[in-house]
Amino acid sequence: MLVLSEVFDEFLDLKEINPNPSEQAVKRLIEVVGDLPVDQYTRSHAKAFLASYSEQKTSTRRRRLQCLTSILNFAFWEYDIDKRNPFSRIIIKGEGKDATPREPFSVAELKGLYSASLAYGRLRLILPILGETGCRLSEVLGLMKQDVIHTEDLLVINIRENDCRGLKTDNSKRSLPVVSDSATKALQKLLEANSDSPYLFPRYASCGNLNNTGASATLCQHLRKYYNGKTAHCLRHSFRDRLRDCDVPLEAIDQAGGWSSVGGVGTNYGKGYSLPKLADYLRRIAI
Repeated sequence: MLVLSEVFDEFLDLKEINPNPSEQAVKRLIEVVGDLPVDQYTRSHAKAFLASYSEQKTSTRRRRLQCLTSILNFAFWEYDIDKRNPFSRIIIKGEGKDATPREPFSVAELKGLYSASLAYGRLRLILPILGETGCRLSEVLGLMKQDVIHTEDLLVINIRENDCRGLKTDNSKRSLPVVSDSATKALQKLLEANSDSPYLFPRYASCGNLNNTGASATLCQHLRKYYNGKTAHCLRHSFRDRLRDCDVPLEAIDQAGGWSSVGGVGTNYGKGYSLPKLADYLRRIAI
C-alpha cells in the first residue's frame, strides 16, 4: 500500500489545483503522525493533526482538513479501500465564532493606498492592480510579462495557468481590461523594472514556485497597521461592492472577478461580455 506522500504525488499529477494548501496539510500531518500507508490513518491521527493547528482560526483548520479529506477520498476510491475517511465530518469546536468581520476599503482609503504604493514601489505595486481588477493575490502575483497585452484601445491582463501557479476555478481563467490610471501606472512600473525574469514579481514567482504566503504576510502586515486590520483580500470585496453600487450587472461583476455565477444555467451560455463592454463597466469605478 502506498504511503501518503506517494499518493499525494499521484493526486497532484491528476488534479489541476493550486498545490500549496494541500502540500502544507500533508507536510503537517507527516510531521505530526508520520508518512503512513493511507489505509492506516485513523480518527485519532486526524484529531492530532487538528490539534497541531490549535492557534489557527477555525476557518484555517477546516480548510486544512478538507485538503486531507480530498486526498484520502482519492486514495480510497483509486485503490478500492473499504474504509470511512477518518478526516471527514470532524466537528471543530466554536467553528465560525472566531471570524473577524472586516469592512471594505472606502474610496478615500483606496486613493491614499494607491498613491503611497506607487511611490513606494516593489511588492506594494500589486495593491492598485488588485484593487482595480478584483483579482486574487495569486492571480496577479503569478502574472508573466507576456500576460500583459497592449492593444490599440485597451491594456489587458490575461489570467491563465502557468508554470508557477494554477487557478482556483474554471471561471478564474479570463481576460480583463485595465482602465484605472493607478493600476496602469503600477503595471508599467513592473514592466519597466530591470529584470530578466519572465514574471512581474520575480522575488515571489519563479518557474514551479509561487510564494503567495510570503507576499500575503508582507502586504497584510502593512495593511493591518495602517488600515484598521484590513487585508489584501479586502480589496477584492471592495471591488465587488463598488461595482454593485454603480449598478453594474451581476454577470459582468462575476466575469470581471472570476467568480462562479449565481444567475442560473443561462449565464454560462455564450462568451460573456466583450472586453470593450467590460471596460465601460470598470470605468465607472476607476481610480
